[in-house]
Amino acid sequence: MNVPEAPEDPPIPEPTGQDVDAAGMRGGFPDIGALAPLGDGLSAALVGPDAAVEFFCPLRFDAPALVFPVLDRRRGGRLRFGAVEPSGATLPVTRRWYQPGSAVMVLEWGGASTVLARMRMAMTWPPPQHGQEILWVLEGVNGSVDVEAVLKPRPGFGTTPVDLTVSDGRATLASDAEPVQFAVSGLELDDRDADSAGGQAVLHAGDRWSGRLMIGAGEGPCTAEPEEVAAALEATDEAWRQWSQHLAYEGPARDAVIRSAITLKQLIYAPSGAVTAAATTSLPEQIGGERNWDYRYTWLRDASFTLNALYQLQCYPEANAYARWLCTATAGAGLPLRVLYRVDGTTEIPESSLAEVTGYRGSTPVRVGNAAETQLQLDSYGELLDCLSICEVFGDDVMRTEWPHFRQLVDFAADHWHEPDSGIWEVRNHPRHFVHSKALAWTALNRGCQLVEAYGLDGDLPRWRTAADQCRQEIFDSGVTDGHFTRAYDDPSMDASLLMLPIIGFIDGDHPIMTKTIEAVRAQLTPHPTVHPGLLYRYRLDGPNSLGDGLAGTEGSLTIASFWLIEALALAGNTREANELFETLVALAGDLGSFAEEIDPATGTHLGNTPQAFTHIGLINAGLRLARTSDKGQTPRST
Repeated sequence: MNVPEAPEDPPIPEPTGQDVDAAGMRGGFPDIGALAPLGDGLSAALVGPDAAVEFFCPLRFDAPALVFPVLDRRRGGRLRFGAVEPSGATLPVTRRWYQPGSAVMVLEWGGASTVLARMRMAMTWPPPQHGQEILWVLEGVNGSVDVEAVLKPRPGFGTTPVDLTVSDGRATLASDAEPVQFAVSGLELDDRDADSAGGQAVLHAGDRWSGRLMIGAGEGPCTAEPEEVAAALEATDEAWRQWSQHLAYEGPARDAVIRSAITLKQLIYAPSGAVTAAATTSLPEQIGGERNWDYRYTWLRDASFTLNALYQLQCYPEANAYARWLCTATAGAGLPLRVLYRVDGTTEIPESSLAEVTGYRGSTPVRVGNAAETQLQLDSYGELLDCLSICEVFGDDVMRTEWPHFRQLVDFAADHWHEPDSGIWEVRNHPRHFVHSKALAWTALNRGCQLVEAYGLDGDLPRWRTAADQCRQEIFDSGVTDGHFTRAYDDPSMDASLLMLPIIGFIDGDHPIMTKTIEAVRAQLTPHPTVHPGLLYRYRLDGPNSLGDGLAGTEGSLTIASFWLIEALALAGNTREANELFETLVALAGDLGSFAEEIDPATGTHLGNTPQAFTHIGLINAGLRLARTSDKGQTPRST
């Protein structure tokens, strides 16, 4: 079999800063994989391995950050309630975990055999009517330990003046949006300087202290009575356990799949049903590089994979709400479709850089907004029509009632399938005839024809069928080289998105062209050398055949591509290897089961924004595939 040889890998850049220290920091920054999400359906707080909040946008995922030290250790502010050395230096957390079936996190401080203090931490869920809350309950277990509480807000990514006052043991930040209040029990908060508040005291065995950060005016002043905060934490834990116990999954790596489902739930913006791509902005795909993007929005490229995961897990309210949001947002903004939307369904997301912010370990620019919004991406049309088909598979006609809108989408695909586009990866050099894009344009046309035939809907069936046949034939004529699919008509290199073709039903998983494509993807896109089998680059940025993407530098392996590989192997009938690979990849999650977008193939450290919904969706779908796939393969999800 003629499979292209893989070009040599570019040298892996030397990490900036220091090795990981006792507090889990590298060069003063937490590892991206060590950032633990706490969410409430409005936004998420990312907690570092020393118990500090590293990134938090109040009330909305895409709001300006209140604290963001993960992007700037000096200007990013600070929010922490936890143990310290008597000198005030941070005391490392020795162990942390999520409570089973819950988004409540537990942290411990102590030695090898003695626990000094234990803390539970969460965002109140469901959130209170007045806004949002972060909760802490800290208990002394053995001996004594110093504890600090500190709030150093930097609203508006540090661009908004800070008006912070401390009175009655409570710090209050006046704001043009919503007020911020921070209260703790067990120690006194004082003005540390003009724009921060904090305090330090000794926690003894048997003591129970608590903290609360409140966003919004609430029904009165923010208080942190231990019994009250503990009750709120218990109610939050119970709500999460009630939700997760109804998840429908019996298959490999069940704990990892359930944890991914909880993470995905935390990324859903409850007021609209939109699924946020990630909770952060500008965490780098290469340390020190420019591949730093704002992912706090909703991408259509994730839509059908997301909807499939939600329905199969029997998250029916979430699936229905997301489907409604997809209809409302895309119809409201009109055609052509936007690549991404705000969580409330609005558009206009201009990209700019925060010039004063130094970035994660010196990685700049730090971006807000995303210029890919207005690109032409043909895959979006296939994603939405596939979503409608998925709804029908699961007996939900929520999208079919909006058929006039979807008919316009199919007409658009019929008119424009032959054009080049920017592709699923949003290249920033020039549009091309990407094979994955063409296959998703075919999906839009194919699903449109199927829906008209199945339900008697109105549509230009002859034109759509002709366009679908022409699109499919062109892919096989111009997008196949040496017996396998290629990245684009003018680019014979490989692209991990080609692994999706059997998943969407474009081609049988055991078709010779597809099995050769799997081999070629692995041959070209597996990092060499790699200590983590199954990792794949999304495409090659080097080598004589690659046309690149218009950006400088390199990136890590794309984690969802590995989960697509698992599905592709299962559909090809190679379930044994697929199961083995699934077990290997699941083990690469952070210590709390959270995945960022990418993984450094040499070290296993995470890169890019986190937690990445697309990655967790890929994990869920791969697990679901393996749970229901026989040795002879399985039909795609919605065809």
